[in-house]
Amino acid sequence: MLRLSRLMALWAALILGVAAAAPEVAFASPDAKIDQQIRPCFGLLIQPNLSHGCKVRYAKPKPCPRGYYRSRSGRCVISNGGGGYGPGGGRYVSREINCDYAYPGQISDTLARLYDGDTITLTSSEGGACVDSLNITQSVTIVVRNYTPGPGRPILVAPADQPCIKIAPGVQFVVLEGLGIESRRGGSASCIVGRATEIALKDVTVRYDGDASAFDIGDSRIELSNVTFIGRTRSAVVKATGTIMASDVEIAATAIGGAFETAGDSRLRDIRIVRLGDWTGSSRTRNSAGFVISGMNRQQLVTIDGLYVDGFSRGVYIGGGDETTLLRPVVRDSDWAVTVENANLRLNDGELEAVDVGLYVASGIAYASHNKIVGVMRSGIYADAGGQIRAVDNRIYARPEGCKALVSGFFDGELTCRPWFEAPELYRTQRDRARLDYDTYWPADSIGAQTPMAASNPPPELADDAASAGLAGGPRPYRTLQQGGAPK
Repeated sequence: MLRLSRLMALWAALILGVAAAAPEVAFASPDAKIDQQIRPCFGLLIQPNLSHGCKVRYAKPKPCPRGYYRSRSGRCVISNGGGGYGPGGGRYVSREINCDYAYPGQISDTLARLYDGDTITLTSSEGGACVDSLNITQSVTIVVRNYTPGPGRPILVAPADQPCIKIAPGVQFVVLEGLGIESRRGGSASCIVGRATEIALKDVTVRYDGDASAFDIGDSRIELSNVTFIGRTRSAVVKATGTIMASDVEIAATAIGGAFETAGDSRLRDIRIVRLGDWTGSSRTRNSAGFVISGMNRQQLVTIDGLYVDGFSRGVYIGGGDETTLLRPVVRDSDWAVTVENANLRLNDGELEAVDVGLYVASGIAYASHNKIVGVMRSGIYADAGGQIRAVDNRIYARPEGCKALVSGFFDGELTCRPWFEAPELYRTQRDRARLDYDTYWPADSIGAQTPMAASNPPPELADDAASAGLAGGPRPYRTLQQGGAPK
């Protein structure tokens, strides 16, 4: 019994001793406490971007394109559940498309998966073209790399009876730079069409063959720079309404060059419009018009500097608007060079060649100064009862022979001599025979040399025409017309 009591006392003493010694051990081991505090921050040299405590902040991955989500593996997967490797399925969508190998519709597929305001780059080092009709529903910039527009070498071709580019209303902006666009069988669809947007074209060439227009943009802000439109259509090749800023634009048309309706102050500089020879001598040529401005209200000021129009029955038509200024225009081979109706026009330093009338004012007011009008048979400057003309220092060189020079025999001269447009099956001038058609026309600067057709049929100078008409002291020659493209 005594032995058991001693054993119990020893056991109690051991328990009390351990309890008393535990705090001493804890307070006697500060290294253990420090180790406990810094242990979560191990790996500082491997992940030095420690911000809050010892937490590591990893870089956020780039968001997936529209229509995709990021899976647990970190890849962008199409949101409809597909994970295959079809057209963009399960993969990151590239912003660069090689049109030498692109499948039809690839640009549209890429546009549908990009963010608003993204950029697409088209390449074509071997001359291939992307076949597609673009439906743009958000802002986008389309540029090119390793590509220069050339004859028969577009980079974007529209399918038959479909537009090349269709812009949905309300798109903030669309920028096209360096593209060669072609619509070979446009039908009733225009090539570039849109409304209520802002569009900018730079270094772009558009070829269109159809019943509508190569460029049809309405109620928009339009900026054109170094752009060429070539169209075989009975409609206007370029139709634009809104605020227009254009420079160095060339239009080759078979019937109507450009039809503009400004909705704000607009400025156009170095616009060149040339008629193609496809329908020369037909009734379509009789109704042709080069540059048309109409439908303006009384709040716009339009300045047109360096306009060149060649080969249209009605060279320039101005209808409506607060004030339109034509500076240094050149109109060649026309019937009515400049026509004004219900508008105020200032015409300065112009060179007008017309068969019928140089400046015709049906209604409104025209201020004409320092203009040269050549080759007219009826009148150099003419106004109807509703029109007013303020003219000073203009030179007019009429064509003296006209109908009076014809030998009518036993017929009345008034019955046998009529204006050319009443006999449209005939050519007006020798220049008509030398005109290039839609298939052979290309801007001269892009080709680098004129085609054999233009070289074999050089157009006569205006000075030669004036000399042949017996005009003593005729005006100085016009700038030579390059049949491979309008003069610069």
